[in-house]
Amino acid sequence: MLCVAGSAAAAPGESLVSRWLLFVLALVLAAPALASPPDGVAARLRQPEVLRGGFEQDKQLQGFRNPLRSSGDFLLVRGRGLAWDTRAPFPSGTVIGARGIIVSTPDGGERVLARADDPAQDLLMALVGADLEALARSFETQETLLEDGRWRLRLLPRDAGLHSVFASVELAGDEHVREVRIEEAGGDTTVLRFLELRTSPPPTDAELARLD
Repeated sequence: MLCVAGSAAAAPGESLVSRWLLFVLALVLAAPALASPPDGVAARLRQPEVLRGGFEQDKQLQGFRNPLRSSGDFLLVRGRGLAWDTRAPFPSGTVIGARGIIVSTPDGGERVLARADDPAQDLLMALVGADLEALARSFETQETLLEDGRWRLRLLPRDAGLHSVFASVELAGDEHVREVRIEEAGGDTTVLRFLELRTSPPPTDAELARLD
């Protein structure tokens, strides 16, 4: 069973980037096609080795009128890891990489959300590495192909560990994922929009070092 819930004592800057959201980010950016047939969503998606872009996130909490909003940028290096950097409303950097899930703290230190040998980390790296067989064991999919190369994909968790966190995850896009809507089991909703997606320039040595 996979546990992806965030830790009880969240550090400043961690509330908008909890472990369950990082799980979805890896899923969305690395291998959203899952077990799609050859002429389905998988045929429409590009799977570049490097993907960069910006994001906007709205998280609607139960009982609150206005959503929590954040924005920033990310870098995905397939098979290596994912760097997710929130710029507003406050800076926060999080990395899914060889050492696990690491959050940068305001004092310049690091906080480990999951170590490399954590079961959650195994699936995260399978997502980053586009291990479709492993992913298909975790989710069942319902896909809809639209005109002009667009598509929608609904993911439903198979096991109790995932189901206790997500009710469903819905993705929409074309050659890349452009938007994802996350319905949590507790009723909260998160919408992520990906902006200015590009496959260059290649990662710098400093960027790669963050993932190691």
